[in-house]
Amino acid sequence: MSGLCVVTMGRSAVAIMLLYAGALAFGAEKPKVVEIKIRAIDAKEAAKVSYTRDIKPIMDANCSECHGGDDLKGQFDASSVANLIKGGKKAHPAIIPGKPDESALVQYLRGQKEPQMPKGNSKLSEDELHLVRLWITAGAKDDSGQALASSLPAASAKGRSSADTMALNVGSPEMQKALNVLMFSADNKERLVAQRTVRMAYLPKVPVPPKVKGTTFNAIDQFIVGKWETDPIAKQTGKDPTVCNDTTFLRRVYLDVTGVIPTVAQAEKFLDDKSPVKRVKLVDELLSRKEDYAAHWVPFWEEALGSANVIMQGGIPTHGNYRNWIYQSFVDNKPYDVMVAELIDPLMPDYQKPVVSSANGKRTVATYIQNETHTLTIQSAANVSQVFLGTGMKCASCHNHFLNKEWPQARFLAFGGMFATNDLESIRCEKKSGQFVAAKFPFELPDVPEETPKDYEQRLHRVTQLLVDPTNPRFAKTMVNRLWKRYIGIGLFAPVDDFRLDQPASHPELLEWLADDFIRHGYDLKHTIRLILTSRTYQLKYDPELEDQFDVAKPTVPRYYRSPSLRRLTAEELIDSIRLATSQNLEPKGRLYLNNASTALTRALGKPASRNEISTSRPDDVAVVQALELLNGEEFYQAIYTGKVLEEVVGEKEFSKAVDRLYWIALNRPASGKEQKVTEKLFKGERGDARREQLGDVLWALFTSPEFQYIR
Repeated sequence: MSGLCVVTMGRSAVAIMLLYAGALAFGAEKPKVVEIKIRAIDAKEAAKVSYTRDIKPIMDANCSECHGGDDLKGQFDASSVANLIKGGKKAHPAIIPGKPDESALVQYLRGQKEPQMPKGNSKLSEDELHLVRLWITAGAKDDSGQALASSLPAASAKGRSSADTMALNVGSPEMQKALNVLMFSADNKERLVAQRTVRMAYLPKVPVPPKVKGTTFNAIDQFIVGKWETDPIAKQTGKDPTVCNDTTFLRRVYLDVTGVIPTVAQAEKFLDDKSPVKRVKLVDELLSRKEDYAAHWVPFWEEALGSANVIMQGGIPTHGNYRNWIYQSFVDNKPYDVMVAELIDPLMPDYQKPVVSSANGKRTVATYIQNETHTLTIQSAANVSQVFLGTGMKCASCHNHFLNKEWPQARFLAFGGMFATNDLESIRCEKKSGQFVAAKFPFELPDVPEETPKDYEQRLHRVTQLLVDPTNPRFAKTMVNRLWKRYIGIGLFAPVDDFRLDQPASHPELLEWLADDFIRHGYDLKHTIRLILTSRTYQLKYDPELEDQFDVAKPTVPRYYRSPSLRRLTAEELIDSIRLATSQNLEPKGRLYLNNASTALTRALGKPASRNEISTSRPDDVAVVQALELLNGEEFYQAIYTGKVLEEVVGEKEFSKAVDRLYWIALNRPASGKEQKVTEKLFKGERGDARREQLGDVLWALFTSPEFQYIR
């Protein structure tokens, strides 16, 4: 017997699944039918449902084990619209175009035919069944073979942030140049960039930023304010968010771009500037400090790639040492897709080659993509999916993902095979099956080759092409979402490593727009960063009453971004800022990320002692161990009480001026009248070493204050 199954995957996409339904054992309890209501069908709404976009990706993901391989359950192949219409042993056809309620697919989903599908899993939601019926009503059209010309974007650049946005078409000079490179260039970096240009022609029409009444600085704000003006919950607050003051913006943008606070001279220069565009000028100035900008990105990517400063740790090969390559990539503002390709594709001219050595007579390979064993291969695939697709696939390595039905084991193993010398065997909970899963990229991209190369280097080349392709539904979105979280505090989808169809982004149109803009500007990270930092949304004042909170147990709670989220300084930001404050200078070679030593203070502040695990974020919670280090730690004490600036301040005749100086070096502002009075009352009249110790105590209090410890 055969049956029909649909696995729920989210509000905007639905999957039609055909799974085997064996005959019920004699005497077994008959499963209860779950009634699913049906709604009236609108022909215009039905015409918008796409097989390629809304149906096929999830079908492939969830049907491959039973209805996508050689051993088809119920003699049913669910890999194409033609096979759906053809049907299986029992239900043929499974769908009747134009007649949803006469289609066996719908009848099994509703429980009109037994057993109701999906068997043993939660039934389809009303919205999802409605989507299935809409698609069948519109003729169950197969749009998977859509031609290039019909996929070209509109020539208008309406809604974009700059006038230089390309509107591509087959005859454009940009397209012709790209095609010439693809035909004649032997440089795979040039070919990758040219391929990007050609593939951009397949990008769908981008959402247009809505027209709003509220104040906006750029398109980002239009999407954000648009939700404030239309969402009933947002309207209930009765409180309008305001822009932060110059001092707050100054510290915020310095820490976000360079990783350290400004010097007193830099702060005074900005605060004295009367130009109405001084914030934009400061953003551009900081982004042009390419060495500082690059240095601030290194810790994030070292942890995301598992980069280590040694080839082996305890005889176990590492993923490689990428510190210098990361730094130089950001100094050069290398396109993000090129950067990723250099990490994975051995055919790229600047490919980060494996380092081969030996330990105890055994050959070891330190490299990003490790595939010496089945386990190493799937770990590499899981790392790539986590970092570059924002998707957690690791749980599907030895069984179907328990928490995300989008990832059955077969779909993940097919992806893992793209990083191996051969297709991977299906091993369930350490038990070998003897069955191998054909290597396959997990997302359907328009007009790409279906076959997977057999040669290993060609496989890595192919998976890289598909990974960075503009039509990949997660590559660009994952990166712009990481930027959003880095600078705003909570991602448009959260957690940032759990991009999934059943939990849509808080602002899906903004995510689409940012990703499209990122792609069309050549995967230029600085471009998108500048866009975020010059938005009004980024420049809003911190307000705990308006601050969004993300609870993993309640992922669908709406977010409005009416206030930035508090972000605790990283170990590098905190210690480097203290070093800069106490000397008013920070040598590039003295930055903390370059020091491989692990101390009690750095560990307490979250800097990992080693990088055995791939991580794209550090814990932002507080703990007793941190407080103890900041209160009593010798390293923290020495950083504060031995600085050059403190010695200079001790010589200041007027105590009020000494206090004011300390506020400027720590908080980039003068002390308020109340702060002056409190400090003078506590320490008035002291001289010599006693005064030095007391002023050091003032500095210590400032460095441990929330105003210093957090990006506000």
